[in-house]
Amino acid sequence: MKKLIITLFTMALMVMLAHTSWAADKYKLRLASVSGPSHLHNVTMKEWAETVKKETDGRLDIRILDGAQLGGEREYIEGMRLGTIDMAQVSTGPISSFVPQFMVCALPYVFQDYEQIAATLEGPLGQKLFELLKQENIIGLTWFTNGFRSVFNSKRPINNPADLKGLKIRVMESPLMVGTLNSMGASATPMAYGELYTALQQGVMDGAENAPGNVLNDKFYEVAKYFSVTEHFAPPGVVAISNAAYSKLPEDLQTYLKESAKELGKMERAADKEAQVKFLEDLKAKGVDVNTVDKAAFTEAVKPVIEQFSEEIGPEVMDLLK
Repeated sequence: MKKLIITLFTMALMVMLAHTSWAADKYKLRLASVSGPSHLHNVTMKEWAETVKKETDGRLDIRILDGAQLGGEREYIEGMRLGTIDMAQVSTGPISSFVPQFMVCALPYVFQDYEQIAATLEGPLGQKLFELLKQENIIGLTWFTNGFRSVFNSKRPINNPADLKGLKIRVMESPLMVGTLNSMGASATPMAYGELYTALQQGVMDGAENAPGNVLNDKFYEVAKYFSVTEHFAPPGVVAISNAAYSKLPEDLQTYLKESAKELGKMERAADKEAQVKFLEDLKAKGVDVNTVDKAAFTEAVKPVIEQFSEEIGPEVMDLLK
């Protein structure tokens, strides 16, 4: 009987150890996103997550929690710092509240096209920003884009800064964005995004600024028939992982995650570039008057804003940008 008990105990121990080994080899990560399930960011990340699971034979399972299920972007950043949130896709705007140097990504006319965005963010500047982010216990994996932001309004086409005079243009609650739109000639007015449609409808606000896709998806074309391609902002987004979650992964999965995330970024940026062109055509089909602008005039107008915020960003980062 004693021999049988020892044998049974040994077998149970072997099963337990085998199970423990198997369980430890499976890693589940939750990736938070504020945008809805149909947004390009989430569509792309879900495709990536499926590829990751397949290529790692199920060892790495990334679940996308979209639609702000885990709160807002500020909560994501704080959560990653503390290790309570595994991963997130966040805008550079909220990150700059924790790492001021990220404001460089939101400077007006800092990016001219998608190719320049890729070259800049995959180069020394992007590497430096990720180094600074790592000091907050967050590891940057890749960069996303979300279109170039332009001015749209209900009054008239905007060709130069003088055309914006007297127009109340909604902006995010960001001193940099307020300063930029004021320099461009507008009366910049911070307002919650969720209140914008009604404000345009009632004439409380004359216009706003955003990328074509957002204007289309949120149906602002119904209350603002003029879209002027100023393309003054192109703030990128970041896909990141908390250092706590990253440290739990074995070395081979850490390497795989970083390398595959780079491909995710390339895939998203290419898809975004193509999509924004289509969105602009869709706006025209909805009856929106789309016009080009005198970009040289706007670029000149915002120079004081760049000088002002360059001091906050610091010479080390600004030199990498130049």
